[in-house]
Amino acid sequence: MTTIAAPMASRPRRAPLSPPLVYGAAAIAFLLVLWFAATAIPGVVSNKVLPSPFDVVERFATLAADTFSGSTLFGHAAASLTRWLIGVTVAVGLGVPLGVLLAWLPPLRPAVTPVFELFRYIPPFAWVPIAVLWYGASTTTQAMIVFIAAFPACVINTQLGVAQVDSILLRAAKTLGAGAATTLSRVVLPVAAPAIFTGIRIAFSNGWMALVGAELVVGKQGLGFLISQGQINDSVSTILVGMITIGALGALIDVVLQRVQRLLLPWKSATTRPVA
Repeated sequence: MTTIAAPMASRPRRAPLSPPLVYGAAAIAFLLVLWFAATAIPGVVSNKVLPSPFDVVERFATLAADTFSGSTLFGHAAASLTRWLIGVTVAVGLGVPLGVLLAWLPPLRPAVTPVFELFRYIPPFAWVPIAVLWYGASTTTQAMIVFIAAFPACVINTQLGVAQVDSILLRAAKTLGAGAATTLSRVVLPVAAPAIFTGIRIAFSNGWMALVGAELVVGKQGLGFLISQGQINDSVSTILVGMITIGALGALIDVVLQRVQRLLLPWKSATTRPVA
């Protein structure tokens, strides 16, 4: 009598790591190895010029636990994130609607565009002295610099996204009886949404970099202020901790925004996903 073996349950296959993740991790590991080698070999780089990775990690732990220049590392990071969030929220809240209006209502362009073009070419840091005179070395001053840096990208990308909507879609909506408001909300904005998100992504990045620069000049708390205090105290490890934290938070902000875009615009992710 023959017996038939029961089929073995197939084990779930693990998803392979994506090449960008692997390459990125390898690049970071390579830089760390170079950094360690440069500081470990005597006579290559002085510790006063470039501390070793271990010194920076030790300094990171100290700043995270102990107060430095009025706050811990997490307190400085929280202060920077708060100012940045205020600035970019106002920039997105005003910039996206203005971009839609400039594209949707052409008669507005002659009145608004010259003023906008004039002000967007003024560097954000040029506004620091007047902002200090208006508001002092306050959160409002630094949030204002973030707004000035982030606002143009929101306006320009939104205007381009709305203006480049295919006219065939607009005529089709009109043929089906859609009014201007319905066409704008149901046709134009969904089509222009990827360009709008690109503008927001650029605005977030510009605002974050401008904030750190403003904190270097007028900050009393924040990651930029932490870096400036590291310079005053002749502590390169403190400066590097601040720089690495700034870069890590900026990358995290960008990753979160991309995840939000995938959730809100699933059709965009589906069209850009490579075919297996």
